[in-house]
Amino acid sequence: MIHEREKGFTVIERDQSDGDMMVRAAWLYYVAEKTQNEIASVLGVSRVKVARLIADARTSGIVTIDIDHRLSALSELEERIRIKFDLKFCFITPPSDDEENAATGEAVARRGVGMVAAKILRSMLVQDQAKETVIGLAWGRTISAMADAFLPIHKPDVQFVSLLGSLTRSASANPFDVVQKIASKTGGQAKYLPVPFIADSEEDREVFIQQRVVQDIIRTAMRAQACFISVGECGSSSFLSRYGYLSMDDLKVLQELGAVGDTLGLFFDKNGNYIDSQICRRTLAINLSALSQSDIILLSAGTNKVKATHAILKAAFITGLVIDAYSASQLERLL
Repeated sequence: MIHEREKGFTVIERDQSDGDMMVRAAWLYYVAEKTQNEIASVLGVSRVKVARLIADARTSGIVTIDIDHRLSALSELEERIRIKFDLKFCFITPPSDDEENAATGEAVARRGVGMVAAKILRSMLVQDQAKETVIGLAWGRTISAMADAFLPIHKPDVQFVSLLGSLTRSASANPFDVVQKIASKTGGQAKYLPVPFIADSEEDREVFIQQRVVQDIIRTAMRAQACFISVGECGSSSFLSRYGYLSMDDLKVLQELGAVGDTLGLFFDKNGNYIDSQICRRTLAINLSALSQSDIILLSAGTNKVKATHAILKAAFITGLVIDAYSASQLERLL
């Protein structure tokens, strides 16, 4: 369920089974001792529905001596993370045995997080009654997984806009494909920044950013009700390194400055502080300050991104989090 507010959306409830919803409501009521009004706010439903969920949990046998341990543990951890970082929601994908295998774990985590994010986006669009809807999209492997998992819906008035420069040297890394793929599944419009992600110099960046078409895209992005972004680690295995956006020398400079992760072309240290570097000043992406009225939903998949995820959450601009179970358990250790 996605609820509108004055500016943007409040994305709180995922597309989930009745059983999962009953467990979450039951845990919040019986274990966290939340009132029905508080639970309604957390889940994004009415108080009447919360009362019905709690009653159904009792009559169906979910609430007996205790709550189902597996789902209860996830609900409890989701709530701790949500409160710690003042989020509107935190959704943890169920654990999979495959995620314990380092060779396949990250791919499995990406698919799971992508599927949940796709359901959130689709639910948002189903509920949308606005005359103009703009959705901002970052890029990367997890965002691509979201695009792949997104189920078609007829929403021709929706505009999907890329939040980062979209000209790349590799077709497999082309962010335009992500924006276009989701737009084609809705009949909506796809808009992207027709500039490189990283300019050759700060002077080149200024020339690019002043172009009329770029300014038009920036103005569109500023009207985004919600933005879906991902997180990258600051290492040789990161997306930016693997696709040649950052050289080894670039990485060395960033690491010496204390960078542990990035999103939207911005690098952060372990305490969530923005790192000002010449590399970042060459990046062409929508400035976070321009998205202050948007709900910013962070997708994190893979345990190698836990430190970066923690840093970005500490930066305090994230609205909601979708994360895989193994990463969430490691994130908890950093709290």
